[in-house]
Amino acid sequence: MNFYNLHIINDFNIKKYELLSLNEIKNKKNFILIKKKICIINEKQSLRTINTLINFFNYFNIKFTIINNKHNFKKENIKDFSKTLGILYDYLFFRSYNDIIVKLIAKFSGSIIINMLSNGYHPFQSINDIFLLNNYYIYFFGDFNSNVFKSIIINLVKINKFTIIIFSPKKFWNYIFLKKIFSKKKIIITEKIIFINKKIIIYNDVWFSMGETNFKKKINNLINFQINKKIFNILKIKKIFHCLPSYKKKKLKINSEIEECIFESNFIFFDKQIIEKVYFFKSYFFISNKTFFNFLI
Repeated sequence: MNFYNLHIINDFNIKKYELLSLNEIKNKKNFILIKKKICIINEKQSLRTINTLINFFNYFNIKFTIINNKHNFKKENIKDFSKTLGILYDYLFFRSYNDIIVKLIAKFSGSIIINMLSNGYHPFQSINDIFLLNNYYIYFFGDFNSNVFKSIIINLVKINKFTIIIFSPKKFWNYIFLKKIFSKKKIIITEKIIFINKKIIIYNDVWFSMGETNFKKKINNLINFQINKKIFNILKIKKIFHCLPSYKKKKLKINSEIEECIFESNFIFFDKQIIEKVYFFKSYFFISNKTFFNFLI
């Protein structure tokens, strides 16, 4: 299930040469469009990923359908649901709460499935960001089991030119995941912040995602791993990548994973992430189906 078999379901199935190919062709500018039937299934609200995709389609006059309602797969027949989508659409951009549902729809629909986010992975975000992480040291702050953390780390390891430091509470360390990807790679996992005498990039994600509701317990576990002004006195920070808008729970009187003054500072790398994502959407279509975009010579 890689690009040349069309689907993007999770990051383990993406090959290194496919990542490099995406990065190589993303700056091609001239192309004409060939129509495909496209559907966006949006089970989870999205500010950046889905809106960037919609902006991309609108800019290039690509027609698409959006399905925002949630389907009860406990009651509905997943095979029938998948086959119906397969009859109607060529591409399904699926933002889902469930990795298993994404795999089943890919299996039974006959459509090309692109996972725009699920409870386990966030492949398009990781594909977009790994080539922007142009620093040798990358610090991950927070919950090691974040879907975007897992996706980013899997793909960084394929490129094999980064030292990854995971600054996370030990209770969030995922040893099964580590054994899959880090047998020979450079990685440091720590509960104590490590000083590095070089500029670093911090990658951060929200503490509450994919339906989590136990706010107080998680804050108690993660509060010492917050990005705040004290961190700037310890580390030489070049940029901070943050996957989602910063989530604030007013009743808890806390800025969660990142202090508001830092989130609104020039250290945050939003603009470049969003612009680059548009180019990666285009690159994906070119690689997955060369009849979608015909590049002009």
